[in-house]
Formats: sequence, structure tokens, C-alpha cells
Amino acid sequence: MKAPGYILKPCSGALVAAMCEHYHYYGGAGCGMAASFAVFEDGEAVAAFAWSPPPYGAAEAVCLEAPQGVLALSRMVAVPRAERRLNHISKPLRRQMRVLLDRGRWPVLVTYHDEGEGHTGHVYKCSGWQPTVRNRVPVFQGPDGVRKSKYSGGRRSDAKHCGWTWLQRWEHWACERGRALEHMEAEGWRRVPIPGKKWASGNQAYTYKKERREE
Repeated sequence: MKAPGYILKPCSGALVAAMCEHYHYYGGAGCGMAASFAVFEDGEAVAAFAWSPPPYGAAEAVCLEAPQGVLALSRMVAVPRAERRLNHISKPLRRQMRVLLDRGRWPVLVTYHDEGEGHTGHVYKCSGWQPTVRNRVPVFQGPDGVRKSKYSGGRRSDAKHCGWTWLQRWEHWACERGRALEHMEAEGWRRVPIPGKKWASGNQAYTYKKERREE
């Protein structure tokens, strides 16, 4: 595969959070990142991406048979165009989707664009995502003015309702729809219980581990 014409590599969640604080319209990066990447120019980050497992209900709405195989692009942020050489942020996004993320573990990717902020989802279209569901949803903010979910970790947060917006959902599948669980199992991923841990619902908590294949 041809080497990219930019420097894209894993980064800390703190770097993504700092960039979101300065440049993202939500003012924050959320929490619970499963992976984070940044594009660097002259040693400085000019774009950053955060990937997080979505809330279970949201994941189930996208992929009923394997909600645990859904990963959300929760934040994508970049410095103003005049302050970077990177023209198309869709290029490093595509590389993450196709090369850097384990699509055996995460066969379904999901993200959203917020029409209330004037976005059209053009970057997602250029990166190969497919638009699916469009919903009118409430907007919540924390005491610091940062956009956040009404619930965090299955529990009600301190966020207050401050308005409404329209969210367009985008999806990217590494397999045929309806075959995500089969895809994960074919790649060696198996669901295993986490000893002594339960979800907020009281049900047994699970994680996924990859089986080692004998040579």
C-alpha cells in the first residue's frame, strides 16, 4: 500500500481533548476513547480523531446482532485551514478506517454530523460512509458549557437541556449488514464474561478477546 503523504499516528486522549477544547464546536472530547489518532506537521498536531464505543442502545440501533462490534468516531477536529498544509481531512480518516483500526473487532463504524452547527457530512461522504437515519434530538450541556450526553456510563449526568438539533447518522461496514457477529467470530473474536463485574442493569458484563491461532 502506498505510504500516505502526511504523518498520521496514535496519540493520547489528552491531545484530542486539548484540540477539541480549542477548535471543536462542542468544546470537549467526551470520554472513554478506544483509540485516538492525530495528523502531525512539523511536530505539531493539526488534526485529531477520537474513537469510542457508543452507548449500548445507540450501538444496538445500528447493529442489532452485534452492538459490541460498533465503534463511533466521536470527535474529529482540525486547526483552521490557514494553519495547516493538510487539504483533505478525509484522507487520514480513510486510512484509520481501512488500515489502523481492527475491523475484525470493529466491523461497524458509526458517526454523526450536526446540522445545527451548519455541517453537511461532506467529509464522511468523501471517506466512503453511507448516510442512514436522520433524527431530531435534544441538546445537553454541562455546567461548563461543554456539550455532553444526558447519561454517562449508564447514569444520569449533570447536563442540562438547552435546545434541539438534527443529527444525520453515517455508517461504514466491513462486512455485509446482518453478518457483523459472524464477521467478528471469523476473525477470532469471542465474547467472554468479566469476572465479578455487572452492567448498570445488573446483567453480567462481557468483553471480547481474540483467540490465539496456532501456527
